[in-house]
Amino acid sequence: MIPDISRVRVAVSDRQRRLRVNTRRLAEIARRTLELVDDSGSQLSVVLVNDATIAKLNAQYHAASGPTDVLSFDYGEGQGELIISVECAVRQARRFRVAPGRELALYVIHGILHLHGYDDQTALDRQRMRATERRLMSQLGAEGKLKGLISKRTAKP
Repeated sequence: MIPDISRVRVAVSDRQRRLRVNTRRLAEIARRTLELVDDSGSQLSVVLVNDATIAKLNAQYHAASGPTDVLSFDYGEGQGELIISVECAVRQARRFRVAPGRELALYVIHGILHLHGYDDQTALDRQRMRATERRLMSQLGAEGKLKGLISKRTAKP
């Protein structure tokens, strides 16, 4: 059965000002990922923040210090939220020598997988999750959805 993605609602809110993110493209990636994991009736909010904001949330909800890449919140009944650090995506992209947009897309996929029961606490769970991430990234890349997600903000004259 093909999921009815018309029932999938994705809202992307960009609350950081360091980099320009193509929020429409990011919403497409989230919708397509939800379709690929066979989720046809969900509502997902993606909030893009800076390291300082995600560090505060990480301390508040996970008692962990410092910034992280993505926080996933499952509110039940198909409603979820991802909080993503764009600064972390850029930093990790440099470290792994990939495009920042690719890293950002990976965070969306990673967060959605957490909302769908995947975990990365044990080696076996992590291996399963990483394999699914690679499969989804490959499929999205083949569909041309990973290009042009992040650019530098230009100063106004």
